[in-house]
Amino acid sequence: MKCKDIKNVPSFESIGIVTALPGEARALVGRCSRDKTGGFSHRRAVLTDGTGLVVVQSGMGMDNAFSAAHWLVKKGVGALGCFGVSGGLDPGLGIGDLVIADSVFMERDDEISPVWKRGGRKSEATFSCLEAQGVTARWGSILTVREAVLSAAGKRALFDRTGVTAVDMESAAVARAAEQSGLPFFAIRAICDPADVSIPESLFQCVDHKGRPRVSYLLGLIIRKPVLISHLLRMKRDFIAALANASHVLQCMSEMHILPAP
Repeated sequence: MKCKDIKNVPSFESIGIVTALPGEARALVGRCSRDKTGGFSHRRAVLTDGTGLVVVQSGMGMDNAFSAAHWLVKKGVGALGCFGVSGGLDPGLGIGDLVIADSVFMERDDEISPVWKRGGRKSEATFSCLEAQGVTARWGSILTVREAVLSAAGKRALFDRTGVTAVDMESAAVARAAEQSGLPFFAIRAICDPADVSIPESLFQCVDHKGRPRVSYLLGLIIRKPVLISHLLRMKRDFIAALANASHVLQCMSEMHILPAP
């Protein structure tokens, strides 16, 4: 993967990726030159097969992801994808395991609605690589929710109710944007907090909706509850470990096939 200008790469040879957090974008394409246009920070790179890659940091949540995906559509990308960390619902998944979406669902109030299914479009993105040495990668279902599912009990209840593999806050929005634009879609998620791991709500609030640290809030929280330092260090360790397989994700993208509509 090379970091270079891809302005002259034809649109059908470019892939647009939505990430919620800056750390996810950096893990995917390194510290490529970052620009800010239309309110979105983005990085451009070229995959080993010459395909252009535009990675946009949207911030957390469906509304942000949907806006970022439409920004990519206006830039003329030929496919839309979503990448980042997620919570594991399937108890068989561990930190760093990759889930490649074969279906995406969205939580609406108390209902779970299907948004996208692999093979259900006239054009789609497919992958020929699912496994690499030391990496667990599997097809699975992703559920996008409005509010993060942080507790092990909450994840267990959601898995018992839906049977979905992983949970995030963005994939369904990007899938909807792809559907509206007639573009192939894919989502790849790296498990950061497995099904048996709980994250304190107070620590989740230490970053804003753009993924930027709320430093004063964090310092005040640690002063009041020093015991949270161990949780914070674990979260940082797990986040880094989850994204360590980003190079495998890039390889999958290099071997991705875009099936045109007949």
